[in-house]
Amino acid sequence: METGTMNERIRIYEPKSDGNQTSLDEYELSGSVWANVRQVTTRDQMRSGVEVQSGQITILIRYLAGLSDDCLIEWNGKFYGIDNLSPDRHKGEILLGCSYSGLNENQRFTT
Repeated sequence: METGTMNERIRIYEPKSDGNQTSLDEYELSGSVWANVRQVTTRDQMRSGVEVQSGQITILIRYLAGLSDDCLIEWNGKFYGIDNLSPDRHKGEILLGCSYSGLNENQRFTT
């Protein structure tokens, strides 16, 4: 992915404390960045041979220190958990594999 295609704004939320977060109230907005967001398609799933669930996206952002898989990503009004981070310091990018967190309009996880 080219960084010139980073045309989506995402927000990053960090947990306020360690432990199991059960609502959005337990996160604080860390910032927002430009990103390239792509939904994982059935074709991607077939190519990789890995089972992909509905609601998975990949996000490419410029390198950002302090980002961890404990953070939440908000995009298009939905919240996504970070499943994996693949930093490339040489290119100055991070590729995130994310899946829908189950956060509903009442700010509670539905899992």
